[in-house]
Amino acid sequence: MLLTGAHVTALRELARSEEAGQAAYELAEDDRRALTYRALELQGLATLELPRSYRLTYAGREALQLLEEMRRDWQTGALELDERGQRLLTGEVGPKEQDWRLLGSDVLAALQAAEYAGGRIGPVSATLLQARGLAEKATDPLHKTTVLHLNRHGRAWLDFARRYRPRLEIDGELANAIQRMIPGYSGRPAPGLSGDFIDLLEAMELITWSLPDGQYYALTALGEAVYEALRKGGYALGAVVLDEATLKLLALLVDRGRESLTADQSEQLQGLGFMEPDGGLTPAGEAALRAYALLQSERPVSVRTFALTEAEVEVLLTLQQLAAARPNMAGSLPDLERLRRELVERLAERYREIVARYGRRLEERSALKRRALELLEELRSRDEWFNSLWNLEELVASLEALELVRAERDGERTLYRLTPYGQRVAEEQQGQIRAISATAVKAVSMALTRWTGLATSWVERAREEGLVGSGGGVTRAGRLYAWLAEHCPRQPMLTREEAEVLVNLPETEPGPFVSEYQASLETERLAWALDKLEAHGLIERLADGQIVRTEAGQLLARAVSGATKLAHPITPRIVRLLEAMRQVGTLYVKERKIRLQPEQWKEVERLAGLGPQEFIETRHVARMGHYIGEVTLNEAGLEVLEAAALLQQRS
Repeated sequence: MLLTGAHVTALRELARSEEAGQAAYELAEDDRRALTYRALELQGLATLELPRSYRLTYAGREALQLLEEMRRDWQTGALELDERGQRLLTGEVGPKEQDWRLLGSDVLAALQAAEYAGGRIGPVSATLLQARGLAEKATDPLHKTTVLHLNRHGRAWLDFARRYRPRLEIDGELANAIQRMIPGYSGRPAPGLSGDFIDLLEAMELITWSLPDGQYYALTALGEAVYEALRKGGYALGAVVLDEATLKLLALLVDRGRESLTADQSEQLQGLGFMEPDGGLTPAGEAALRAYALLQSERPVSVRTFALTEAEVEVLLTLQQLAAARPNMAGSLPDLERLRRELVERLAERYREIVARYGRRLEERSALKRRALELLEELRSRDEWFNSLWNLEELVASLEALELVRAERDGERTLYRLTPYGQRVAEEQQGQIRAISATAVKAVSMALTRWTGLATSWVERAREEGLVGSGGGVTRAGRLYAWLAEHCPRQPMLTREEAEVLVNLPETEPGPFVSEYQASLETERLAWALDKLEAHGLIERLADGQIVRTEAGQLLARAVSGATKLAHPITPRIVRLLEAMRQVGTLYVKERKIRLQPEQWKEVERLAGLGPQEFIETRHVARMGHYIGEVTLNEAGLEVLEAAALLQQRS
């Protein structure tokens, strides 16, 4: 939904016309406000009476009533908003206020994010909502601080927008403009596209603007489907090209076949490029049908993303290098010690290359890189240098949890190989080794349903990491990581630092988008802990800067509350052990425990697929974490398994 100063002025004109006893308000043939009224009609706030007359609908009157309630509260001092908002409420809409947005995709995304966070408003959207009189200050009794919450007007406008979904109706002129659009992340959808046409796209919820400044636009899921449906181009001006009646014809064609259509209807669908001569759907027709499905029952989807640290990328490349050196040979798979030796040498040589390349400009590198370079000069032993910065077991476990690496038993040894997912990442990273952050991937992978927030900082990070090109389009790398975000299986995995962050999750991000070159080592590690938690599906970072746990994250936060001092509170091995215990043992419902007989441990060891020593060590860690007892799988262990099941579910 879109309501600017121009739209509010038009609504008031319709109301005055109605009060004056006129049946409808007629526009002159050359009235420049035609597209403003068109936007009101598409959003159900006005109705068109041919040829050029409009009148208010019930929804339009309700919108004016909401504005009147805001005006009364402002006059009594109960509502604060900026000067443009005040002028909008009093009807003094000048040239500066014509394009000012009371409601838009960015404002609604901010409202929805705040509602998702229990009414609390995030730092990114605070100014946006305060300027519009949709926020109020409240006291947090727990922390004894003042926080910003949605006020009754913010909640009322969000409820209003949800109840009145706009109508999809695209004529030839707009369809031809859409066909020329850049379907990516840029500041303007297409060169030469008028502001009124852009407003129509937003009013029909085909595009959304990023928080907090609207610097970038992106197609919504509905917008993507419409864009793909209108790739043919060359549409006749004035004629309706795509509307809900046309979409219903397509649905009828699919449900009942070509025989259910009249000759004129078949000719219409073929002329629009939606139907083949034999009655089958063209790719454009399939996209149009997706648009119809989204209009019928679009539902919010959980966001899946993906993240890798640079050190994890180096592990993947080392495994690829070892496999390439001895292809199809039994000794090509390394155990942990061999992997460590090769990785240490690879990293040390690469960091020496960085010193040679950048010299005095090392301050431009990230905090972790700077520290690694300092220690490389100070420490004589490369093993000591590696161990002071990284933990190979953690790196490998994190890659296992995303199924990029697979552990295999070879007698008493555990060997590691790349999975097909890991191989694809290694191939992509050959040209430019870099970390991939969760927010960058989320920018290109999330399905933008109604008012799903897109943050400007996410798009900027995606540009930095090569996931979005300079023209705004998603790159090949961006498509790969978006695909991995959707298809990589997840298993619970937490390092000590990640567990502590999950249990004591901050309400908001540490700060606005900061270049990695400006971040301290502590800030950088916190940012990567949040990235990993989001990539593993345990938290969600909202576009307004707030952080919330997912359902799986809530379960794991409870489960690991007594295990945060462990070096590796949750690993894939622990999960395999717990799952094996559940299969073998007997559930005691009232106790919320599963009990085993002592002789059943042998079967647990077999099902877990761990070597004898690994099994002993994993069982010991699980007991230290209070997931299991001597012969029981405890409630915390069951919560870990519940979380694992949720992570395996598809959105």
